[in-house]
Amino acid sequence: DGARGGRPLPNRGRYTLPQRTQLLPKDVYTEECPFLHPHDVIKDHLSDGQTVVVDLYLDELPLDEYGIPVLSPWAFIAFCHDERHAEKRDKLIEEKKLEVETFKREKETQAMIAKMNIEKPKISLMQKVMAAQLLSDTTIAATFNEEWGLIKNSGILDNIVPDEKQQEEIRSFFLKYFVELNDMYKFYSAVNSGGGTHTLEYIELSKFLTETGILGEEHSNAILRIFVDSHIRTSKSKGVRPSIHSEIRRHEFFVALVKIAILKNITIRRKEISKLRKKGHQVSVAKAKVPSPPEALEMIYEEFLSPVLDKMPAGCKMRAAVGSDSVMILFYDNLTQLAECFEKYAEESSEEGLDDGLPINRDGLGELSMIPTGSMTVHEFGKFATDTGFVDSNENIVVRNAQGRKHSIMGNRFSSSVTQKDVRQIFSASQHDSDEPNETEQKKVADDDNLSSHHELMIFSEFLEAVARLGVLKYHFTHRMEEQEEVLSHYECIERAVIQVVGG
Repeated sequence: DGARGGRPLPNRGRYTLPQRTQLLPKDVYTEECPFLHPHDVIKDHLSDGQTVVVDLYLDELPLDEYGIPVLSPWAFIAFCHDERHAEKRDKLIEEKKLEVETFKREKETQAMIAKMNIEKPKISLMQKVMAAQLLSDTTIAATFNEEWGLIKNSGILDNIVPDEKQQEEIRSFFLKYFVELNDMYKFYSAVNSGGGTHTLEYIELSKFLTETGILGEEHSNAILRIFVDSHIRTSKSKGVRPSIHSEIRRHEFFVALVKIAILKNITIRRKEISKLRKKGHQVSVAKAKVPSPPEALEMIYEEFLSPVLDKMPAGCKMRAAVGSDSVMILFYDNLTQLAECFEKYAEESSEEGLDDGLPINRDGLGELSMIPTGSMTVHEFGKFATDTGFVDSNENIVVRNAQGRKHSIMGNRFSSSVTQKDVRQIFSASQHDSDEPNETEQKKVADDDNLSSHHELMIFSEFLEAVARLGVLKYHFTHRMEEQEEVLSHYECIERAVIQVVGG
């Protein structure tokens, strides 16, 4: 057009093509996509200003040994529409689709790596803030070994499982599932509103067994006996006889699990076999065989506990989500508002008020963030959950299944509601297991006669984990809309929770 209008076209010679050139496209692609199908609609794949590369055959088409043109995959797909080429054409299209998918995945991975490199300072800072919650596998193993030492040194396990090899198998079982069982213990320890959130009462153990289906209410006498017999005497408890009004701690809960597994899968099973034989029934060798105590524990976990844990904001999946880079970045980007929210409720539980917090350098750029050093009680955390809209009044609960909830620790799987019982359980489950005590917690426990443990207080890192668990509990349920199911990821749930807190 420029030439026809009398205007010179710079470097026109560079666009001059050799004589007899066949302008046959060889390939069509962009920087963002290595293959554009000949039938693609331009507006569906390209935007204004985007560059498209069209490779051309500038020389004569290459020929095979029979003198037949050898076309590129793109050219073959574009121009070979004869029925005899259909199979090869379909194969090339599938190969190109796979190439595009692989290319896009690699681009996304590279983009994520680049983003993570930029976000590293944020992640590093939040890992310091959340250090008490982000325990390594080595630290978890050390925590469990301390619990196991209390069990072994008491001699109680020798009376239940005398075999040393089986004891070691039981130890391996608890170490393998420590995160899950620890969460289960913490959730159920907060079921009864009348008790604490860090020890297990008889009524809570009973609920745990009946709700998970391990034992029924007809075994209440056996459950009480197991509860009482699982107490491990200490120097503080000498002279105090365990009873239905006592409480058991985490390592004693593990002892109770061993006793429960033996009762369920060994003792009761032997009685059932004996009854069948007394009635004259033949019992095969395979059916008459009972599991060992370690095998009985595995059976309890796989059959009864694992299905429940899958529906809880708990276990290794929850732990991985809280410690993920994406969640660390999410917390960082909202750190100031989250800290202010925490301080608001922590101050209400403190008669002395709060100090100025712990200064942390953001990104190494001189910008300081004040990390709260106070703590809040379960009452204040409950008030926070209510004020920010996590806890719904009964009239606002929309039940999506007539069966309602079955487990005390599952939340209402069929509604988006969260109850005060859920809040207590989240408070309990978010308590850190770090070996390093928090000075503020320790001082508050020492100064307050009504507090017996730091597990009755929530520090800032525990608060952040609790917000994450609240999000998963509230939003990680199945939406049924026009017969389609939508399940939010853990990150999406946590993101919604954070937005709800900072926007409230």
